[in-house]
Amino acid sequence: MNFSRPLIISILALIGIAVSAYLLTVHWGMWSAVCLGVGDCEAVNTSRFSEFLGLPVALWGILAYAGIFALSVALQRGIAVEWARRLLFFGAAIGVAFSAYLTYIEVFVLHEICPWCVLSAILITMIAVLSVLELRDAEQYAET
Repeated sequence: MNFSRPLIISILALIGIAVSAYLLTVHWGMWSAVCLGVGDCEAVNTSRFSEFLGLPVALWGILAYAGIFALSVALQRGIAVEWARRLLFFGAAIGVAFSAYLTYIEVFVLHEICPWCVLSAILITMIAVLSVLELRDAEQYAET
């Protein structure tokens, strides 16, 4: 089976939506986080850093991954391909930067690790790498 980068990005974005939705329900106090024996997800997910511009960071994550998913589907279907590639790269780059900031907060300010947050950081980094490759290959193809 031959998987295209946009398809892989779609799958990673859906996993990101699921992780972010889980963290949002924890943030809203629906249940306690399962931290898999690593760190303190509750401390991270309920800290003063768990909201950005008045909204839970996990909700921003859902919105970001949903946008990434939509852009990857646009690429798969050939819809506004050049714009979709560039926006996908831009969105993933912002996601990596924000994720790096949040990881810094976890490690150096809160002194706790949330494995779900680490998983989200890995997902957005993988999406960013794939989006760079997609953009690079499209530009190389255009030059030939």
